[in-house]
Amino acid sequence: MIIDNIQQLQSLKDKTLFVYPVLLDSRKHRIASDIVALIIIDIETDQVYSVSKTHPDGLFKVPDFNFLYQNIIYSYDTIAFKYAGYETDGFTDVQLQYYLSTNKSCNFETPSILNHYARYISNCNVLGWLVSLQKHESIAYDLYKRVFIKEKQAGISFYQNKLLSIFYMIEKNGLNINQQRFAERFGSTFSQIDDRSYTQYNYYTATGRPSNRFDGVNFAALNKEDGSRNCFVSRFDDGKLVEIDFNSYHPRLIASLVGYDFGAEDVYEHLAKHYHNTQTPTKIQIIQAKEDTFRQMYGGISKQYLHVPFFKATKELAEQLWYLAQENGYIESPISGRRLMLVNYQDISLYTLFNYFLQMYETEFNVLMLEPILLSLLGRQTKPILYTYDSILFDVPAREMSYVMDVVIPGAIDLKKFPIKIKTGLDYGNLVLY
Repeated sequence: MIIDNIQQLQSLKDKTLFVYPVLLDSRKHRIASDIVALIIIDIETDQVYSVSKTHPDGLFKVPDFNFLYQNIIYSYDTIAFKYAGYETDGFTDVQLQYYLSTNKSCNFETPSILNHYARYISNCNVLGWLVSLQKHESIAYDLYKRVFIKEKQAGISFYQNKLLSIFYMIEKNGLNINQQRFAERFGSTFSQIDDRSYTQYNYYTATGRPSNRFDGVNFAALNKEDGSRNCFVSRFDDGKLVEIDFNSYHPRLIASLVGYDFGAEDVYEHLAKHYHNTQTPTKIQIIQAKEDTFRQMYGGISKQYLHVPFFKATKELAEQLWYLAQENGYIESPISGRRLMLVNYQDISLYTLFNYFLQMYETEFNVLMLEPILLSLLGRQTKPILYTYDSILFDVPAREMSYVMDVVIPGAIDLKKFPIKIKTGLDYGNLVLY
């Protein structure tokens, strides 16, 4: 039903609603694609409504969507509302709810009609207008029936109010590009808008680590050898890109969980001393220690290494989590309260569950670290522009370099527990130690 007067719109007041935003062109990044209409479903009655902002099917046009604040809102794409300038603190994100419940994304097949228009009118950038509101209603209702969960899921408050918001703040900054280099390397892509390229964080991964790509550009795995990284440069005439990179991050995260202290030593040098029973391990032994450590953390602790205190404590933590999972059917994040439920995994082993827990913990811990960084940069020109698991990339003007180095970074990171390397450069492919 298309809303065609103010009285019908007001009849939606004080209801619990599922809201699906219709974008002008869903192929484009959300920063460049307006919301042209809303498909609204009354959760109590399953009645479907369309509200047009600019869609041609709606004779009655609403200038904004502020009427939503009179209702309890479950939004299918909260980030789209953020890009459109709406406050979303009171919304419940449907995709996050589904993910927290099932450990799966809402990554269903693109409706055939959208594929049809994208294929046969590829140069058209108003696909959302071409598809009728009636068809959009059908698409939205199908999603609603597949994914809607009314009961608030464990962890939803943290994931929506912190994780989703913080990655949105990074994503919307974009990465400045050298347009010639970018065109040579990536060609034409919807990720490019003028002299910026935009990624899109996907939080709904099996491991709990956000992926990071958009329209053919995989920002989380940019090749270091083929010039891909050279495309990304500072937006400031006197600026530099600054990368902070955590050293031995997973062992140190485990250490923080089990109360182990590596001190000021390099993690792998520290462990090499235990592996080889020497106070002066060779470079080869240290390199081997890194390989052995990853093998133990991700494949299971071998009995021959249980004399190493760190591995003994790691094994005890993994076994404790496994016991809790068997006892309760889930393990719970100490940060967000999110539950990793055994029913969502097939034939999972003790150490696979441990690694899912660790990668979830890594992501949530990083969100807590990013929060004060973003707060300290409010009103500044410095922009965080890329997050890739154990590193963060900033775009920094010369006049703010000392503030970032001396105030922002040490103010947000415990550098004794989590030492970092800092690199700077004129482009992402040519960073050198600071």
